[in-house]
Amino acid sequence: MKITNFIKTHKALTTDVILILAGIIDWLITRNVIVTSNHFFMIGLALLLIGVAFVLERGHLLTGWFRRPAKGEEKLKRKKIDVHKVGRIKNSPIVFTKPARYFLHIGIFTVVVSILVSFI
Repeated sequence: MKITNFIKTHKALTTDVILILAGIIDWLITRNVIVTSNHFFMIGLALLLIGVAFVLERGHLLTGWFRRPAKGEEKLKRKKIDVHKVGRIKNSPIVFTKPARYFLHIGIFTVVVSILVSFI
């Protein structure tokens, strides 16, 4: 198996290895384990927030708030919003897209590594 195929198929694992190497370089620069752990923790929190944003993107949070008029419909004429349709959409299951899973995986990994590094 070529290395490029491995990187393409295992993006999260490749990122984990790169983050470990970045942590070692950070430790070589700062020479302080706690500072390196703090850097990992803050990066992990930022990645978790990005992952949560990807999850919320598919959450239909604003469903039912805004209604666009259909083609040829007058703007003054307002129909009632079908609450059953809105409820069905809002109660749909949570969707974890590929980017959401990726960022949540990397974020959890960096937070766990920061906690383990701080125990050293």
